[in-house]
Amino acid sequence: METLLSRGRAGASLADVGVIDLHGHLGRYSFAIPDLSAGSIVRVLDRVGVECVACSHMQCMGYRAHWANDEVLAAMRAHPGRILGYINLWPASVDAVRVEVEKRVAQGFMGVKLHNGNGFTYSDPAYAPAYAIAHDCHLPILFHTWGDDPTLRDVREIAARYPGAPCLLAHAGAAAEDKYLALAHDLPNIYLDTALSCPPCGLIERLVAGAGAERVVFGSDIYFLSLPHQIGKILGARISDEEKRLILGGNARMLLHR
Repeated sequence: METLLSRGRAGASLADVGVIDLHGHLGRYSFAIPDLSAGSIVRVLDRVGVECVACSHMQCMGYRAHWANDEVLAAMRAHPGRILGYINLWPASVDAVRVEVEKRVAQGFMGVKLHNGNGFTYSDPAYAPAYAIAHDCHLPILFHTWGDDPTLRDVREIAARYPGAPCLLAHAGAAAEDKYLALAHDLPNIYLDTALSCPPCGLIERLVAGAGAERVVFGSDIYFLSLPHQIGKILGARISDEEKRLILGGNARMLLHR
């Protein structure tokens, strides 16, 4: 009997599965990337059979958020329906954040990507308009996380205060698996993102067992990580094909109203 795993092992396209990658990147970073074009990502999507990828810019940790969002917008327009856009933000002020989010939502961006490697906590007051708009418009917010208590406490408070905003926790299970599972148990708008280069053995199975497959979403972290490799760990997980389909695209389709 053909399974998703057997198809992956054979190198068959997953185009009929409706795979949606909710964690991608565009732009230059501190390591060599042979081809920085959005087209290079789309060629990977085509080869594997991935419907689309939601991207933020590598400047998600820097102050050039406006420029970064322009770069993502150009990729969205060059590859409509294949490259989706997360809004990068630099919390200079409440008004600056509000203006940027309103502008980008009007341009068709599908969510917000925040990274606390920029020196600001997620509880910074300047981010409040972004959370409020995401709540009102039901836009996903992708938070960079790595299992530390201060970050997860901030995310818990934000998710509870803005229940209309799906909160995606990047690199779920990178550390403190139990804390991620507790968040998903306590808050219905928490989703666990699978992007992780070296996941502990059985991590996907434990996330599904603890949170339910409907609360786990696929993220590759492309350019940082290999999209085929990241799909492989979902295909190879000891869970049902129905659960794999939810993770690979079904949950994202619901979140994006596609």
